Amino acid sequence: MAGSLAAAGATVPAVVEAASYTAYAPQAPALLRNPAKLAEGATYGGALLRHGIRLLTRHAVTEAHGTTRVEAVTIARLDKDWRPLPGTARRIPCDALAVGHGLVPQLELATGLGCATLQAPDGTVALELDAAQRTSVPGIWSAGETGGIGGAQLALTEGEIAAHSIAGRPVPAALTRRRARLRAFAGAMAVAHRPGPGWTGWLREETDVCRCEEVPAGRIREAARELGARDARTVKLLTRAGMGWCQGRMCGPAVAALAGEAPAPDRRPLSCPPPRPARSPPAPEAGRTQLPSRNPRSAASGPLWPIRTH
Repeated sequence: MAGSLAAAGATVPAVVEAASYTAYAPQAPALLRNPAKLAEGATYGGALLRHGIRLLTRHAVTEAHGTTRVEAVTIARLDKDWRPLPGTARRIPCDALAVGHGLVPQLELATGLGCATLQAPDGTVALELDAAQRTSVPGIWSAGETGGIGGAQLALTEGEIAAHSIAGRPVPAALTRRRARLRAFAGAMAVAHRPGPGWTGWLREETDVCRCEEVPAGRIREAARELGARDARTVKLLTRAGMGWCQGRMCGPAVAALAGEAPAPDRRPLSCPPPRPARSPPAPEAGRTQLPSRNPRSAASGPLWPIRTH
């Protein structure tokens, strides 16, 4: 994006990256197996050099300043846990800020059906898949980002593998090798750019975490420190964080991190009948005979329509 903006005439003072590219060193074998990806990265790096854009690794934007619009940002150098180092903060004037904090797979449909999950190398939750892209639920296959963020080429490859499996055909060895190569590269990126725990310390008390319900970080911290909340669900009940239009799909990971909860799958059910307590039949009145009901459904069977639960 920085290169495209600069090519269009914008002045880009810096690209600020919280991770350190030295983290790729242990992943050298995975990188060397994907020369096309290395070439793509070199192209991006060349665009930054060509336009004179500084690349600041192990730094982060910790504050944005302005009244009606962004006027400046504060950046700081980070330690290995992503905590700002004292004395390294500096202010950079700007009139726009582009922010990216990684990608999180959307698993609600699969987890609502009961599919098992695991933790991906970047700390996010992904579906547990076998070699044929099958989930833990019979008859359900998955391909692409639900198995861990990996890009379009990996998603297409996994889709082909799933198609062969669904059709009952053997998976070509070339597809299996390509998936392994691309998944290894995705894993290398995930490890190198996995967020450190110190990022929650950047947030001021008034910073909005849940934008739908306008719940600030201070209220979530209060729920965790003083009211005993230890998970996103309890925080939601105490603060309304996650009760808005997106139902926590945007703020859920941040709320969980502030509450001290490890990443976990969203397991809201797709639908379920409302519980209805069993009731004893009324006692017959004196002098009358109790007749059986003509309703083929029993009193405890409940309504036949599904309802969505949140």
